[in-house]
Amino acid sequence: MEERYVEVSVPATIETTEALADFLFSEGALGLVIEDPLDTSPEVLIRASFSKTSAIEPIIAQLEQYQGELKTLGLTGAVGRIETRQIPAEDWGKSWKEHFKPLAVGRRLVVAPPWEAGPFPEDRFLIRIDPGMSFGTGHHATTRMCLEALETFMGQWAETQGPGILDVGAGTGILAIAAATLGAERVLAIDTDPEACEAAARNLALNSITGRVQIFHGCVEALGSETRFDLALANLDAKGLCRLFEPVLTRLSPRGGLVVSGILVEEEGAVTAAARASGFRLAARQSEGEWLCLNLIPDGSESCWMEKRNAA
Repeated sequence: MEERYVEVSVPATIETTEALADFLFSEGALGLVIEDPLDTSPEVLIRASFSKTSAIEPIIAQLEQYQGELKTLGLTGAVGRIETRQIPAEDWGKSWKEHFKPLAVGRRLVVAPPWEAGPFPEDRFLIRIDPGMSFGTGHHATTRMCLEALETFMGQWAETQGPGILDVGAGTGILAIAAATLGAERVLAIDTDPEACEAAARNLALNSITGRVQIFHGCVEALGSETRFDLALANLDAKGLCRLFEPVLTRLSPRGGLVVSGILVEEEGAVTAAARASGFRLAARQSEGEWLCLNLIPDGSESCWMEKRNAA
């Protein structure tokens, strides 16, 4: 049987594109394409893909409500017709090839799809990502901020042996691949979605680092409690992050830390409260648009690397 996904299309203008795109990601979109207008129309078309198992009707209802809120704020073109259709996975892959371009991230990384020949900056590490239907190409603010936090951590790591990194919610595997590329000794990428695990495995092969990254299909609780990591990364939604704090805390090394993103600005209070209740404290924060990335360290930890980042 051919694998299919549900595509949600919504028109947007320059004033509403970022807000609507961020909203669709927050509702669980696996990927998103923004099509430029073919004529002089000010509108673009946002096409977001969702798993065929997603409850689409509630998402559409929430999206319509959000359009109304944007209109109330006076944004031009906030309300437009929302359409849905089922699409084969192959069709979505073709759309990605048209819209996924190389992207420089931080000071040392450049992310590119496998079909881009370059040339690429010689002073940056090249990471090849074929997204498939999984989230994580570096083009979304949450992924970029996680990559920048990881780069900062690796730049300040002073031990002879590289650190151990845990990537929770691997998606395409981009964070795990970046960790290994930047010098991590061992990396474990975990995801509860088997399709994401398969996508991550393909991207590990693309980057020739399969030996240093292990992929695990399952949740953090399934990992042995004796396993310790120097840094954990999680780019999930707020609800998923709040459930994650306690099991991750028990799997960090004494000087370990946790970087979390996928958090909307208005969710910061709830997420930081859950983190404090689980034994973490906020070391630093970074924001881009409506999205946050938080650096968390265990209470009483001597770790200080994450407190050196510029807070926004």
